[in-house]
Amino acid sequence: MKPLIVIILAIAVGYVSYEYVYPPFSEAMKFTKHVPKVEPKKEIAVVPAPKPVVKPEPVVVIAPKPEPKPEMKPEPKPEMPKIPEPPPVDPNAFVAPVFPPVDELTQNWAAVPKGFFAKPKQVTMKKDLELKMQMGKATAATTFKAGAKIFVMGQEGPNLIVGASENSPMRGQVPMEDTDFKDVFIAAYEQVKITSTENARKAHEYKLAAAERAKNAPVAATKGGGGGSSNDKPVKDADGTYPLLVASMKAGEVTEVKPDNVKSWGDPAQEKIDGNDYWTVNVKYETQTMFGKFETEAQARIKNGKVEKWVYTGSGEVVP
Repeated sequence: MKPLIVIILAIAVGYVSYEYVYPPFSEAMKFTKHVPKVEPKKEIAVVPAPKPVVKPEPVVVIAPKPEPKPEMKPEPKPEMPKIPEPPPVDPNAFVAPVFPPVDELTQNWAAVPKGFFAKPKQVTMKKDLELKMQMGKATAATTFKAGAKIFVMGQEGPNLIVGASENSPMRGQVPMEDTDFKDVFIAAYEQVKITSTENARKAHEYKLAAAERAKNAPVAATKGGGGGSSNDKPVKDADGTYPLLVASMKAGEVTEVKPDNVKSWGDPAQEKIDGNDYWTVNVKYETQTMFGKFETEAQARIKNGKVEKWVYTGSGEVVP
């Protein structure tokens, strides 16, 4: 017990000394009273609590109605140049005959129409030619200088069959290109085309005039094709032919017009020609010429139930 009291008293004396005796003594002795070091307060960064994320309400965007687009009109196509309309066809207009070109007619000069050689044609040599001609078993040589005349009687492939004269019995061959044969042929063909076209024009004019005359002709009887009156109208058969005209052909009253080369039979018309009353019938037919077959027209003039004559409608000349 006693030691405990001693300890308590020692503690008390020590405390009083430290509190009341030590401060003046330490001040005198320049002692610094031990003051516990106060640590500065550390600032603690306070992280603000995250704001609650508010989900935005979905915004419904109403798209404006598209404005109607103007209808795109197709670009106008460029106007094509207007082709002038052909003038109206005159039913009474003359239509010229059409002739085949020379190359077609001659098959490029490989086959000249044989009718062209019916009468020997005279041509001019372009080159000197020593021509050996055969006369029976004998052979004769004749020289033709460039510019000399020679007669052509026919064709043999690319060569011409020639003779020294029109009636010479001697024959030889010469290349067509060594003569002016093509020029002679073309000139003759052009002349035939001109003549034929002119005849066709006259025939057309005659036909129009005949139609006009028929309007003023007296009313004719139609008793048949045979009687003895000039008013008897020729009768057309069921096949389109006229027995009276066919009989005239078969009797040899005309040789160029034959039933098998007639292409069309016209209608009968009553006309006054050279003071005579006739029934006339025009026929179109093919005739053989030196350039091949061409279509032409003839007219049968009927009087008193008989074909009096056949004439070309273009020229009025009698048909052989």
